[in-house]
Amino acid sequence: MSHTETPRLSDHRALIFDVYGTLIDWETGIYDFLRPFFPGESREELVMHYGNVEANLQTRYPTAKYPKILEMAFRRMTHSSDVDDVGEESTDVNNFKASASREVTQGTLSGLTSTASEDDDAVRFGASIAGWKPFPDTVAALHKLKKHFALIVLSNVDGESFEKTHAQLSSPAYTNGGSAYPTVTPESPFSLILTAQRIGSYKPDPLMLRAALQQLGSCPDPSLPSNPAICVDKSHVLTVANSLRHDILPSMQEGLHNVWISRHGVSIIGSRGGSLGDIQVTQEEGLAGGRHPYTWRFETLGGLADAVEAEIGIHAV
Repeated sequence: MSHTETPRLSDHRALIFDVYGTLIDWETGIYDFLRPFFPGESREELVMHYGNVEANLQTRYPTAKYPKILEMAFRRMTHSSDVDDVGEESTDVNNFKASASREVTQGTLSGLTSTASEDDDAVRFGASIAGWKPFPDTVAALHKLKKHFALIVLSNVDGESFEKTHAQLSSPAYTNGGSAYPTVTPESPFSLILTAQRIGSYKPDPLMLRAALQQLGSCPDPSLPSNPAICVDKSHVLTVANSLRHDILPSMQEGLHNVWISRHGVSIIGSRGGSLGDIQVTQEEGLAGGRHPYTWRFETLGGLADAVEAEIGIHAV
């Protein structure tokens, strides 16, 4: 399939999914936890504040587990850590960075925060991932899409946290619905699961998407999960995500088609600044008439799943 041709959703074979923000309503989970601590901030102000702090920490500590990122973000936002709110770090933290570089261990990171316990609000925030809920359309849409595509997770999270989310997205009600490729379990919609913890970086670092494309290619990295039944050229890979900054813009830079799940405009983190100018792409190079960095846009994942089945039905006639 050439990018000079008018693409069809059904021309693709593998869908690379963002999870938190696209499948899981992480912003509501984040806002509900943080709201009592910041009663004077609106939802938009608070989640934007959190999103900026999280992005800074993920850049500084790319090998930290995601719950530790949440924990440090909470401490920074409440001014209870040695990493202040404007991004300037203490001497201890700078010395730590110089000695550890990108190889950040969880034990050393624990030293950046105060003594933790299960009753610590920061620790509870880090553990709150397990309680974040799927959007109402997510589960049915995923299991509908798996009948036609290999579904790939590419998520800024750790394996342990994703296990709890995975359980919410799996369903025995759909095991007899068939799938285009073998899934990791019969009840799961996913054929391959890749996390920031395994890859050692956080999106929008291009390493994440490139690692996923390598695992879908003919020479996967043996140190990362792979599915031998899947070998898909990048021209048949479609990125499906809510965050323009984390997923949609990087996918365009890699030359992939993509679907922006805009979620009725209620998702804020990563959805600002979604213009071609942000990635220095000319209008002639841009998709969708040069005005947007996405190939398709749907309000919900259910809308995408319905469009795929309608398209396949039309072409089957």
